[in-house]
Amino acid sequence: MSPLFIIGLLLVLSFMSFATFRTGQLLHAWVPEENIALLPFENLARLGLIGLLLGLGWSSGRGASALGWLPSAPAADVGLGLLAGLGLSLALLPPTLWVRRHRPQWYSDVVMRSIRPRTARQWPLVILALIPMAVMEELLFRSLLLGGFAPYVQVIYFAVAVSILFGLLHLPQGEWGVVAVTLVGLALSALFLWRNSLLLVVVAHWIANVLQLAQAALFAE
Repeated sequence: MSPLFIIGLLLVLSFMSFATFRTGQLLHAWVPEENIALLPFENLARLGLIGLLLGLGWSSGRGASALGWLPSAPAADVGLGLLAGLGLSLALLPPTLWVRRHRPQWYSDVVMRSIRPRTARQWPLVILALIPMAVMEELLFRSLLLGGFAPYVQVIYFAVAVSILFGLLHLPQGEWGVVAVTLVGLALSALFLWRNSLLLVVVAHWIANVLQLAQAALFAE
């Protein structure tokens, strides 16, 4: 495996960990005047990271197919992604509502508040902005980590470790946020390993995020 691939992934993970930590600190101390999902710099940075991750994938030597970039049945994967995203969202709704009511200290909505649309006109823009978010995270955690390292690790245990890391990067959403996202990561990892399709997990991730945002708006206090 290419040293550039490994070093690049470590640098990206370090950057995302630091950015998550700082973002959590800022959002707990400061209420942004604008929807951060629509800030041009944020979206350009996200697109830049996607480009970097694609370059790292190319440098890995694993090939587009192994990384899930060439799904064998795209239409089926889109359909499965829609169903998976809906299923994940519905499955997590009852425990999330329970935590918010009975253990509010385990849940933080600072991230949802910062990206929740504030006007009807913002809804389609924010929904579109969630696409590169899903692409970036799935490229890193499913395609490059699982697809890239699959031949060199015990893939089931590695998928669990990757999912825990995926959850920890959502620490600004509180302890329940970490647990919930870890469970989502496990489900997405299983889907990726089953179908070897980045498209499937991106669609599932995006739909789950859209529905989570809708639930946050519906149950906003």
